[in-house]
This record gives sequence, structure tokens and C-alpha cells, in this order.
Amino acid sequence: GLVTCVKFAYIVHLDVRSIPSQHDYIFFVGHHFDGDQYQRRAISSEHATPNGWRTHEVDAATLQRDVQWIDGDFGSLHAIPKFTKGLPGHPYHPKRYIHDQIDETIRHKQRVPDQLVTIKVCVDCIDDTDFVNHLLHAAANGVWVQVQVDWRKMTLTHSDNYLRLKRSGVELLGVFCTPKHPLIEVAPDMHNKFIVFRGSDAILGSFNITFDRWGANWESGMTFSSQGMARLLDNIFQSIRGGVIQKYQVDPLSRFNLLYTFGRHALPNGKYYRPNHAILSEIHRARHSIRLCLFLLGELQGEHGDSVIDALIQARARGVDVQAILNGHLARQGDPGREYTMEEELRRPLLPAVYRLQQAGIPLLLAYGRYDQPVPYCPIHSKYCVIDERIVLEGSFNWYNTSVYSHDLYVVVNDPVIARIYLNEYEQTQRDFRIF
Repeated sequence: GLVTCVKFAYIVHLDVRSIPSQHDYIFFVGHHFDGDQYQRRAISSEHATPNGWRTHEVDAATLQRDVQWIDGDFGSLHAIPKFTKGLPGHPYHPKRYIHDQIDETIRHKQRVPDQLVTIKVCVDCIDDTDFVNHLLHAAANGVWVQVQVDWRKMTLTHSDNYLRLKRSGVELLGVFCTPKHPLIEVAPDMHNKFIVFRGSDAILGSFNITFDRWGANWESGMTFSSQGMARLLDNIFQSIRGGVIQKYQVDPLSRFNLLYTFGRHALPNGKYYRPNHAILSEIHRARHSIRLCLFLLGELQGEHGDSVIDALIQARARGVDVQAILNGHLARQGDPGREYTMEEELRRPLLPAVYRLQQAGIPLLLAYGRYDQPVPYCPIHSKYCVIDERIVLEGSFNWYNTSVYSHDLYVVVNDPVIARIYLNEYEQTQRDFRIF
């Protein structure tokens, strides 16, 4: 429908707490949209209304205890890898887990009707009819559903799914992410991909909730059944709602770390430790093998301008067995939306970062789907890495600089059993795709 009014409020951060403004202020009213001229006006309290938005902070001391508990008892996470394998009906596919968790959340609310029971969705894009229908059903049964998506996906797709969520009264936020930096390759966005159910169970990974459109994609992720993990994710969720993200200390050598691009997880020396730092650190520590399966790869830089491409080349030079499966279509220069024959596609030059790896002698497996398409296509959307058959890096973080300035998260898991599962997926990917 037509816009009738646009209001805004603001939030002040003072030390470790957030303070919402007293009022919602008028920014535009409907007739202001009729003209095509720039408009300037003074913002005043005239026609202002009370601001009902309330922010929340997770307790920092509790988060620190959660980190220490998980480090001492990795099994308490109950971490289980999930892989889409291009088949929404596959038993490892996250779709079944997500819908089962929504059903269990509804049942939990029915068992304890006076308790606040929540589903917190923080996913770049959720334009999936089955998922939205199920969220609306949960909300109708008393579950408090909160949703955060990237603003572009919500406002530029003209999707009926987002409209239905908004009209239902579900808390739906379109999140802006607009930092400026010369290293940024494309526009940053709210690129997180996680859901928390009931404050106890969670899923994260490389996948958007768009399985009815991109069900054939190959994606990866993990599920967790841990209140501590749920709180660590809630710290991120509440900060995007306007709260102050809480600071806690991490050990980069622990069995598990959850890292967020705007997180305040710090090393003992006080410096923040974020996904790009972890990627470079783990590559530098690699002794035997590195296996990458990536949607995108660029000259991702660390704290001191060091490049992930240099780190991989240096790893190979010291005897580490480095190999990468890349989305072949996106590893090349030129317009990815154009039509090419496969002969033309394979003549397209590689991206400079990918070319540097090739020139250094690192085996690059450029993957494509089994069948030719008018626009050559590879369904790989994963972002995982396995190091020394025990370290797994997994999440929404793409290996280029835009991700450093986007909302993104990554987990670092030190567990040979989970690593073996990821290596099995890596080997199956080699078998099931055309590799050039």
C-alpha cells in the first residue's frame, strides 16, 4: 500500500548499556513522497509519540562462564554438522531440523503457557513460504517470534512472505549495514545466518532460508543443543536490535569459538579476535593439510594487511597439503549473469586471487553443476575449511574483505570426529560435481 508515515527513534549507548529515545519522531508523512525535490525540515517533538522499543543486554559475566564451560566440556554443545547436498528432502538437510524445532517450540509453549518462549531468526534472506508459514503458526500459538533480515532482501524483493510477517505483528527488522572502506569489494550487508529456538537450541551455517528457491544449493552448517551457545548467539542478536554487544575473553586455541565480525570477543591482551583473524591464524598454524570448500575467495586481509592468499601459498611452501574446491563460475572475471557456453566459460580468466593460488601450484578444483545451463552454474554456497583433519571453520563468512565489514559469523571447532564428517562431504563434492 501507500506510505502514510515514516517515523524514527534512536538509541544511545552509555558504557555497557543502551538507552532508547523517549519518543518516535515524525520523519516523513505521506504527501512528502509526492514530490521529486530534496526536502529539509527540523525534527521536533511535535506529533511525536512514545517510543515503545526496548533493548536488552546479555550479562557479560554469564557469557564468560559459558565460554569457559564450553572450552572445558566441548561435548556439552551437542554439535552436529548439517549438509544440504542439493536435496531438501535429504535427512542431513537443515530444513527438517528447522521445522522440527519450530514444532517443538510450539509444544513447549503449550506445556508452559505462562513462560516466555522465543524463536529468534537472524538470517540474511528468509523468502521461503514454508518457513514463513510455520513462523506465523508459531506466533499464532503464543511463541514470541523475532526476525532480523538484510534490508535489501526485505524491501527490494516485493515478497509476499515479508509482507505477511510484517502485517502479522511479528517483530521484523530490516538491518542496514553501510560501512565504507577501500578494501570493500561489494556492498556489505546483514549476512548472518542463525536461528535460536527456546534459548536452548540453535542452527547456523552458510544457508539462507530460501529452500523453495535455492533448494539445489550445496550448503553446510551445524546445530547445537546448548543454553550457553544460545546465549552467545543472543548477544549478537540483541546487539543488532540496538543493545550493547557484551565483551568477553576467548582463547584462540580452545576447542570451540564463536566469532562475529562486530563482536567484542577479546584475546588476553585485549585485542579483538574476529573471523578474519581466526582464518589467518589457523592457516599459519596448519602442519599437514588444508581443505577449502568456498563460495567466494578474494584477498581477505588480516589485522596487519596480511593476505589469506599469501598465507595459503606460505603454507604450501612449508609442506602443507593445500587443496580448494571453489564455485567455478564465481572464481572467474566478468559478468556472472551473462550467458556463456562451457567452452567460453572455461576461457574466462580467473580472479586475481584465484590465479595467484593456481600459479603457486595449489590444486584448485573449479566446480560446476552436472549439466550445462545457459548461464553456467555451480550450486556450491559453502564456506568451510578443514585443517589438519581436526580444525573446522564454518559459518556465513565469505573469504573476501566485504565480509569483514558485513554482519557475519564463523565458528572454529577443534574436533577430529566433526572434521572427518566435513572431509567426507568434501570428498562427495568432488565426486558429484564436474571439476575443471
